[in-house]
Amino acid sequence: MTLYMKLGGRTAIMRAMPRLKARLEQDPCFDVTSFLPEFEHSDDLTEFLIFLAGGAPFYDGKPVCELLAPICTCNNIYERFVDHLVAVIFDGAPAPGDEEHLRELMSRLRPHVLNPKPVAPVMVYSVEPEPICL
Repeated sequence: MTLYMKLGGRTAIMRAMPRLKARLEQDPCFDVTSFLPEFEHSDDLTEFLIFLAGGAPFYDGKPVCELLAPICTCNNIYERFVDHLVAVIFDGAPAPGDEEHLRELMSRLRPHVLNPKPVAPVMVYSVEPEPICL
């Protein structure tokens, strides 16, 4: 059984997002002004968490480094974010091993959020003879 199923599926993850937003807004360590669009206009965080927990075969939203980097600026802040996430996802009552599983997944994500590797430019050719670099 996947972590996604143990959590209660899409409904449970979606239900946790307003609580996560409230906790981040109340925590003075987070400046959520740049992150509010993720909660108000985008479901990327929700969809990413569904994918991460094993509830979707792929994720085609904003890259995780762009998604979390604006609010997770260092290791300590990232750990606080994970603590808030765990608290709202499990609502204080995780099954044995589930919290550790989510923390392990988030731990593997840390380097991608805090130290994203630069992406090499891609050459795109137009109708004109000059290449355009993106």
